[in-house]
Amino acid sequence: MMPLFPDPSRFRARWSAAHWRGLGVVLRPLLLALLVLVALYAAWPYATLWRLDRALAADDCAALDELVDLSAIRTEIADRLNKDHDSVIGELSDSFIQWLEWGIRRHGEDALDELVTLDWVCERLQANVPDDAGLFDQLARARFVAPREFCARIGWAEPGAVHVRLRLQGGGWRLVTLYY
Repeated sequence: MMPLFPDPSRFRARWSAAHWRGLGVVLRPLLLALLVLVALYAAWPYATLWRLDRALAADDCAALDELVDLSAIRTEIADRLNKDHDSVIGELSDSFIQWLEWGIRRHGEDALDELVTLDWVCERLQANVPDDAGLFDQLARARFVAPREFCARIGWAEPGAVHVRLRLQGGGWRLVTLYY
């Protein structure tokens, strides 16, 4: 008759120290590779912010166009204005609200299409950045809010700070939310 529980000494004999060391030889490179991949993934949105900074410094609209999703920015602002939709945009500054009111009075329903342009994105990103500095000098806070979303605050003074959100889309991170 077979015992209900196997003999523990048989199990210990199978998993001796040599077996554990052998397992470590296999797992160590895998864990190291995983750690490197996680570090690269964590640095990726910072690299995108750096690319944004370089494109702004060089006034390279083609590079900016591939890093900025204007339709997503417009949609997020429209969602913030519509009380029936959820939005990731937090508290808006008085100057942002005044800018929107002026745009709506001037352009009506097409206000966001007329106001939220690549030039406006460039202007807002550079608003708190002195001429001799870059975006990273003014980066007050940056963090992941989800595995595919990264937010940052550019500018140290809160009433004028620019808030941006990057989202992993396709093959890279793109700017999808901008407000101040």
